[in-house]
Amino acid sequence: MTRLRTTVLMKTDIVESTRQFRAMLAADLQTVLSSHRAMVTRVAAEHGGSIVKSVGDGYWLEFPSATGAARSAIAMHEALRLTHATKGDDRLAMRIVIGLGDVATEDGEMLGDVLALMTRIEDFTPGDEIYLTSAACQALTKSEIRTGVVDMFSLKGFAEPVPVHRVAQRHRTQVLDDALILVIDLGGFGRFSEMEAVSKVEHLLDTLDSLVGAAIRDFAGTVLFCLGDSFFVTFHDAVSAMSAAERLHRDWAEQELDCAINICLHRGTLKIFRSFLFGSGALVADKVLSLATRHFRSNQGNIYVTGPMREALSGTAWQGELEPIALDSFVARFPNMQIFRLARTT
Repeated sequence: MTRLRTTVLMKTDIVESTRQFRAMLAADLQTVLSSHRAMVTRVAAEHGGSIVKSVGDGYWLEFPSATGAARSAIAMHEALRLTHATKGDDRLAMRIVIGLGDVATEDGEMLGDVLALMTRIEDFTPGDEIYLTSAACQALTKSEIRTGVVDMFSLKGFAEPVPVHRVAQRHRTQVLDDALILVIDLGGFGRFSEMEAVSKVEHLLDTLDSLVGAAIRDFAGTVLFCLGDSFFVTFHDAVSAMSAAERLHRDWAEQELDCAINICLHRGTLKIFRSFLFGSGALVADKVLSLATRHFRSNQGNIYVTGPMREALSGTAWQGELEPIALDSFVARFPNMQIFRLARTT
């Protein structure tokens, strides 16, 4: 049975995915694809959209309005940049096309000129861009979405040149208020990396990467930054952040490697501009970890918690297991900030 309707469609595609995915292990590839689908599904739903068909690593989605689809597309790009902020040329990038037109559904398949048009446009849409058909562009709420003309294109199957538009995105700073932050640093790693064989250093870093990856998968974390032995991770709630910290501390100790793991948990404001990470939350977490590992033996390994994170853990068993510590140089700079250490790790 054929059903005809006028609707807004979106087509997503990961750019140059074949090259990147071939270099991945099967398990890692499945994790990446599952996470990507979850992100697309979640962001689309926030704007009333839903996936109607999967095509490789891309998706066809349907939305109730062109403006909602464009806002969703912008949010998808921002979410992808946030997740892969520090991966440079190896980060995933999406191209997105939005169209509006008549679509027929027959035996579960969508049919219509707008699908063919969007597929043709997708062929030349660059990564990190959102291209639109003329109909979709005209249906936008102009006060919410800025657009520009790309060019006129002669497309196979279309008698006349077709105008194509783009969403004019701005590189905006993303502000994460009350972000739940976990920062990792290995005590003595600098000396270890200089003194030991490269193979031993690689084994240590591979182990750390594997354990961090397992923790963020199990507790829904997001790695924002990674440099050497340091990781900067955020979580959706304080319990997940603390659970991940304890898991990492325990699993790392079981490896019996030469560098102890030190972790700081903080709740504060993060700001993200392209691949730059800044804000008071980043500053406090990094400073606590730096000063605390100097105050205690760096090879001991501890979990440190700031006052704001302790408040977020109110009512949990961890609240009673956090012992206050005095870091004079930190208090001088942040007089209203308390620092705690998880007693069970000492």
